[in-house]
Amino acid sequence: MPRFLSLLLVAILLGLGGCSTVLTQAIVRTPYQLQPFSQTSEVWEAPYQALGVRERFRVAVTSGEPARLAVSVIDPPDPTSEPRGTIVVLHGIRAAGLWMIPIGDRFAEAGYRVAIVDLRGHGGSSGATLTYGVRESQDLVQVLDELEARGLLVGKIGVFGHSYGAATAIEFAALDRRVAAIVAAAPFADLRDEVPHYVRTVLPGVGSLIPASYFNAALDDAGRIGNFNPDDASAEAAITQTSAPILLVHGLDDLIIPPEHSLRIYAAAEQPARLVFLPDTGHFGVWWDARGEVATESLAWFDEHLADAQPQPAASACDAWDGREAR
Repeated sequence: MPRFLSLLLVAILLGLGGCSTVLTQAIVRTPYQLQPFSQTSEVWEAPYQALGVRERFRVAVTSGEPARLAVSVIDPPDPTSEPRGTIVVLHGIRAAGLWMIPIGDRFAEAGYRVAIVDLRGHGGSSGATLTYGVRESQDLVQVLDELEARGLLVGKIGVFGHSYGAATAIEFAALDRRVAAIVAAAPFADLRDEVPHYVRTVLPGVGSLIPASYFNAALDDAGRIGNFNPDDASAEAAITQTSAPILLVHGLDDLIIPPEHSLRIYAAAEQPARLVFLPDTGHFGVWWDARGEVATESLAWFDEHLADAQPQPAASACDAWDGREAR
């Protein structure tokens, strides 16, 4: 887009107050608002059954805005052996638990019981507003309570998340001492830092002309609509509130959430921590995990901190700094 048209568009949006309004809705609105019957639709049930999910149910959560969250349970292939632990798996923004079945299967094949959660407003779960881990982490405490009530929690508990789910995983561990290990793949460190970067990345030229004050105003408005404090959506702050060991995995070519976000979280962690940078890997490449590096690193971490087993060899990757694992 020619620069003068970009300037004209930004001037019109700012003059009408539309930029902040549009951005606010983009920040706070969930996929569920576009498909409000998704929580009862067979569209979200058949694929899970076809992919071998053992059990799927919904949990009523009451964290601020009430919602019903869909949970899918995958067990190890050998029904005669006790699972080695329980791993909660969380998807990224505007995705669904269905996207996480491949990594869930890897964990189940290694002997873990897996609970894949559709976060509020995603997939088969209801909920009108996104809060970037603030309310979602509270939801997950209630999901864990329900898993325990159903007798589905076995051994120590780990949590794996990608992107939005990775930041939520860290915020969840800060609330719930039952979480014994975290794997965060491409998390954001702080919502106020990530939103401007994301907009400027997906709207090159136009996004760079929007002043910081409008991003902050849009986030403040989103907080009022969603009844949450955007400043609380900070994995960097949350990591200081948990003692759970954390593995951070980030693609060096991630343009959506730059690898510096994981570096900031790693620097703030006082518990055992490991940071792995994957070369030639972008944001969605970490989720897709074509080379299996994320799964291998994650299983090694969970084996070390959840199960009584020797860790698997780590995948070939570039560790941050000197490769130190604990601080």
